[in-house]
Amino acid sequence: MRKKDYIVTVGSANMDVAGYSHGVLNYADSNPGKIKFTPGGVGRNIAQNLALLGKQSWLLTAVGDDFYGQSLLNETHRTGVNVSKCLVVPEENTSSYLSLLDNTGEMLVAINDMNISEYLSAKFLAKHSDFIRHAAVIVADCNISEDALGWLLTHAGDAPVFVDPVSAWKCVKIRDWLGQIHTLKPNRLEAETLSGITLSGRDDVVNVAEWFHTRGLRRLVLSMGGDGVYYSERDGVSGWSPPIKTQVVNVTGAGDAMMAGLAACWVEGFSFIDSVRFAQGCSSMALASEYTNNPDLSFSKVTSLVEKQDV
Repeated sequence: MRKKDYIVTVGSANMDVAGYSHGVLNYADSNPGKIKFTPGGVGRNIAQNLALLGKQSWLLTAVGDDFYGQSLLNETHRTGVNVSKCLVVPEENTSSYLSLLDNTGEMLVAINDMNISEYLSAKFLAKHSDFIRHAAVIVADCNISEDALGWLLTHAGDAPVFVDPVSAWKCVKIRDWLGQIHTLKPNRLEAETLSGITLSGRDDVVNVAEWFHTRGLRRLVLSMGGDGVYYSERDGVSGWSPPIKTQVVNVTGAGDAMMAGLAACWVEGFSFIDSVRFAQGCSSMALASEYTNNPDLSFSKVTSLVEKQDV
């Protein structure tokens, strides 16, 4: 496989299982309702979005040798992602997230079983070293272990590494590796957690960006909610990109779509600001869909959305 033909995403894949009660819940009893099984996981979602955007998308993740694992691989492959290098772990549960919601849609309790992510180790990644470092872009999420992230950032070669922090709890894994990261896409809370600088308003973002660049980060794409996105490149351009007006249906997966847009635009050779704007368009399409991964996502539709927004 020639260099720059493909994008590798290293991260989580899990099955989301949600139970929705039709009425008021009766505890310690069987309640009529609806149960949904949805493929998820930050890395898996990013890889699927990249495939929808027409890119050669490969996923490196770990699943169990069980029904959920096989379903995840089959569904992800069906959407155009190459899953042939994924690790299948015998006698281990596939990562899953079980939630119970009442008749108002409020989640009452949830259980997550994500221990299998530890199998996505530096040792496993080393087996695919040549394949990984010859990618056009490597995308990683912070669900994988700090050792795996460290290996990836150390052995990426010339391939740029884009990192999704995932959460304020998990993003601390990359604090010592910022100098090896090409593009980081945190939200307000994740940026505050990493930098220790409070983001009380727009005036603080310049200081936060400088903090990241001083530690070697090349590009920062900071999501600031209703204020839009602040983008900053070390020794390069910086500025604000306003939010795209969106009728929000489902907030799940918006950040994953945005990361996919950034990676896809790097392969296409877009400028930084055009990449950010396109990525916001991807996020907008995810927000407007009932599905975590909008099946209508495509390069042409996102381009059209952004062009109409910016007229």
